[in-house]
Amino acid sequence: MKKIIVVIVPLMIITGAFLSCSRDAPAPTGPAPKVIVPVVMNEIYTQGIRSNPDWIEIYNPNSDSISIGGYTVYSLAGKNGAKPKKAIPSGTYVPGMGHYVVVVNDTISASAFDLSAGGEKVWFENGTGTIVDSVNVPALGVDSSYARKPDGASTWVIATPPTKGAANSILPIVMNEIFVQGVAGNLDWIELYNPNTASANIGGYKIYDIGGQGGTKPKKDIPVGTIIAAKGFFVIIVDTASFTGDLSGFGLSQNGEAVWLENANGNILDNVTFPAMTSTGGTVSYGRKPDGSSNWQILTVITRGTSNN
Repeated sequence: MKKIIVVIVPLMIITGAFLSCSRDAPAPTGPAPKVIVPVVMNEIYTQGIRSNPDWIEIYNPNSDSISIGGYTVYSLAGKNGAKPKKAIPSGTYVPGMGHYVVVVNDTISASAFDLSAGGEKVWFENGTGTIVDSVNVPALGVDSSYARKPDGASTWVIATPPTKGAANSILPIVMNEIFVQGVAGNLDWIELYNPNTASANIGGYKIYDIGGQGGTKPKKDIPVGTIIAAKGFFVIIVDTASFTGDLSGFGLSQNGEAVWLENANGNILDNVTFPAMTSTGGTVSYGRKPDGSSNWQILTVITRGTSNN
């Protein structure tokens, strides 16, 4: 019995040593590979006109820029082959956490297509023909888009106003106070308010009454480079008396009327119909209280260029 034990033990030691030597070395550790999240359609505008055609905004949820050259967007006609899909040009990149806007009815290519204001489905596919996103767009108004909110989220909402090429969480500039009983030296004016915590560039924004809305006279442009500070105000005098030769000037009716505000892309940001203020002797205005809220009322204290609060 002792001889058998002597023979077996060395064999076990040798076998264990062999197995130990043949075991794979542990794999080296390092940072996990970066996960790339697909770029997606982020906002869609369907009520385009010649000066502001229909568009689809693309969003890149990654921190690094992504190439989308060769990607395509299309509606049913593109899907069933009735017309070409609209290709995004080669070399196009969307910056990290940034946006890229595809104008779809540009009228200059065979792939141009209109988005139905009554609603339809649109698709987005990558350069290999794989569909990366699709969405059924509902009927929209002229001042609305269909958008993910916040950017890249799974939730789509009807958004007013559209935020073409910008984050969908940005709040619109709005009309905040209106004065209609102007006299020489204190003409009719409309005050704008920026409800955001960052300053906003409103150069190229337009304000107008029924004449501008109906196309019988020009809309009044806000000068290029005009900035409204965060939570700040900007007053534009609309009456003609201070704009010699400016055909876009207009007086505000003391009997009440509608006025509009649109951004530089032609999207309507705000529209309000103010009431008659005929017998107040220029001592009241019509304003939101608090600033930027949906609550409009006659203000017995005029606060031009300052808070209505």
